[in-house]
Amino acid sequence: MTLPTHARTVIIGGGVIGCSIAYHLAREGRKDIVVLERSKLTSGTTWHAAGLVRRLRPSATLTKLITYSIDLYGELERETGQATGWTQTGSLTLATNPDRLTNIKRQVSLGRAFGLEAEVVDAARAQELWPLIEVDDVIGAVWSPSDGRVNPSDVALALSKGAKARGVEIFEDTAVTGLQKKAGRISGVEIGDHVIEADEVVIACGLWSREVATMAGAHMPLYACEHFYILTKPLPEVQALGKGAHLPTLNDQDAFLYARDDVEGLLVGSFEPHAKGLPLDRLPADFSFDLLDEDWDHFMPMMENALRRLPALGRAEVRMLLNGPESFTLDSQFILGESPDVPGLFLMGGMNSTGIALAGGAGMAMAEWIVAGEPTMELNEADIRRFGPEMNVLGALEARIPEVLGRHYDNPYPGRSMDTARGQRRSPIHAGLVAAGARFEARGGWERAVHFGGEVAHLPLSFDVPAWREQVGREVGACRAGAAILDQSAFGKIMVQGTDACGFLNRLCAAQMDVPVGRIAYTQILNTRGGVESDLTVQRHEPDAYLLIVGVGEIVRVMQRMRDTRGDNRVEFTDVTSGYAILGLAGAQARSVLQVTTNSRVPDLKRFCFAPVEIGLARGWAGRLSYTGEDGFELYIPADMAMAAHEALVTAGATHAGLYASGSLRIESGFRAFGHELTPGTTPFEAGLGAFCAFGTGFVGEEALKGQTPERRIVSILFDSPDAIPIHDEPIYFDGRVVGQITSAAWSYQFERSVALGMVSAALDRLEAQTVVDGFEVEIACTRHAAKASLKPAKEAFA
Repeated sequence: MTLPTHARTVIIGGGVIGCSIAYHLAREGRKDIVVLERSKLTSGTTWHAAGLVRRLRPSATLTKLITYSIDLYGELERETGQATGWTQTGSLTLATNPDRLTNIKRQVSLGRAFGLEAEVVDAARAQELWPLIEVDDVIGAVWSPSDGRVNPSDVALALSKGAKARGVEIFEDTAVTGLQKKAGRISGVEIGDHVIEADEVVIACGLWSREVATMAGAHMPLYACEHFYILTKPLPEVQALGKGAHLPTLNDQDAFLYARDDVEGLLVGSFEPHAKGLPLDRLPADFSFDLLDEDWDHFMPMMENALRRLPALGRAEVRMLLNGPESFTLDSQFILGESPDVPGLFLMGGMNSTGIALAGGAGMAMAEWIVAGEPTMELNEADIRRFGPEMNVLGALEARIPEVLGRHYDNPYPGRSMDTARGQRRSPIHAGLVAAGARFEARGGWERAVHFGGEVAHLPLSFDVPAWREQVGREVGACRAGAAILDQSAFGKIMVQGTDACGFLNRLCAAQMDVPVGRIAYTQILNTRGGVESDLTVQRHEPDAYLLIVGVGEIVRVMQRMRDTRGDNRVEFTDVTSGYAILGLAGAQARSVLQVTTNSRVPDLKRFCFAPVEIGLARGWAGRLSYTGEDGFELYIPADMAMAAHEALVTAGATHAGLYASGSLRIESGFRAFGHELTPGTTPFEAGLGAFCAFGTGFVGEEALKGQTPERRIVSILFDSPDAIPIHDEPIYFDGRVVGQITSAAWSYQFERSVALGMVSAALDRLEAQTVVDGFEVEIACTRHAAKASLKPAKEAFA
């Protein structure tokens, strides 16, 4: 075949991900698709993947995508005639300590929200399912009968065969050497002197994706690590299973191991705690179907764990120690979506050793995004827009990514945080928070103070009562009765200016933006389906000048939505996040403490109004609002004067509160948070925010919302027993059936038990008619806990 000079879509990468995107685009009816592979199909990471497909995952999105993959892999062979090697073997996950057992039980409960059944079994049953294992330290296990395995290369070939049957052209031995843009949008792909003009380009080339994205000036923060597993020669114990019989996939996460049978022997792999990063300059230019050198010294601690769990391994002859590179991301979730830097350029990669399991579902999700122009399902945790350009710093990737692999099997405790690549972005008052005893977590690249009890009030981590409960209780008390500083400087700030600013924002935002100067409007930005892309507050500083305050992880998303919505409007918008600090000051004493800091009278503001204010030696402005639901202010101060303002507030008697305290108060007050109650698949009516929609202004998503009657709603939930400790995503039951999931949860210091927000699709008429409805249950780690629900905020409904 001859390379074309034009294509509707060019996909760079012929591994399982690129082939899946091509297949699903073609199945969507897209024509004129070209796949370019630098070597041969599957020659990068795909060919040496272990091929494990496990349904139960810690999030709703991952579970849905993998369930789709499993269904697809069973269908592909019938469609294409190409075997995928799909075999339903089931999987067995062991627990050797109570916290691990709690974690895997939590995953069982999550799976039930999607109709996935798994069984909690004892050690004796675990050994029946996997006769080769030693179980003297096993306290429980989870048996998932619907899991299985595939042959990774065969899956990719089946996908490519299905794609070619629908007209996709695939070119092997075709290395991309450059990307072209016109007016900032992707426009073509260079292969040496040849150029393929393209309407859109997809980068799905595994280890090399970050470097290829750089060719277009796009950011794709991922990095490679070495990944190890051993293969043995045939073992009598495995041969005794009989021809065609298989063991389940074994997960021994406390020992950092996974295992399965392989050609009458064993495959045993690891996610070792001290992983090895891999600079790509160590790979030869022609790296293809290649492996890295064996490293027995590095693998030996994992080998000792394996010999302990699988005594038969000591009698096996090792065929090879496979060391194959894989790519990982900063937060252990893969990357998917349209580049916010380069329109028309789509990115997918950093699969974090789940590429085979996710390939089918993620390829489908990407194809639908490309065709629809926006995501068609909940993909926030994978959305490329969660990463700003500042997170693509090579030094940060080199430091963090080995830790990501090394903590792959960590229990996901509340309060867990990565240790590497810390301190990248710090608040202008960071030094003051340190002096006050702050405990920080890294969130979105920022150091965020979660509480002020230091390490002694943070550890040990637990799924049960956390060590910080009393400390956070004191901070909650300060937010109510005192004057507590809450550092909100990591919030995004976007200045919008121009003669068309008001009209532009009325198109972008659902609420009315034509408010008086000095007013603050709360609003959402919606997609064309009426789903929430972001929620924010908007300050009108001049008739043609506004300041938008958006969530910490939403700045890239909102800036992209603004560029896509601008059209011919005479308006400019600028990210000024680093220019200002935001200090929340919450509590009954907030006004009096603020007054002590200044010789000028603190303005007597109505709620959702702002005015200039002096704080010690600093000048800024104060807004009368608080994300805690308590009385107070948000203080907006130029970054270079923020420490002066902070020092004045502390001298005047203000104390500090962290994210855990504000989160508890936020949930009690029923305030919604993006990524939890608010998502691109949730409408304002479902979230109970329909009153903030200004119909008739022509905002994006307005047509989709007209006449909508929500079939599900966000509710406040209060548990009957203080022993119930939810985290998020737990299934909600009513009349014995799953009717929703928890979206946010925290300990309520008002009620001395857990309080939560959740999305439910049952008892809506009763919830509308009654303040409180009993009879709900929430399943936490396979135990159901009674609860009551209300459409009103918990602090009102349950008082």
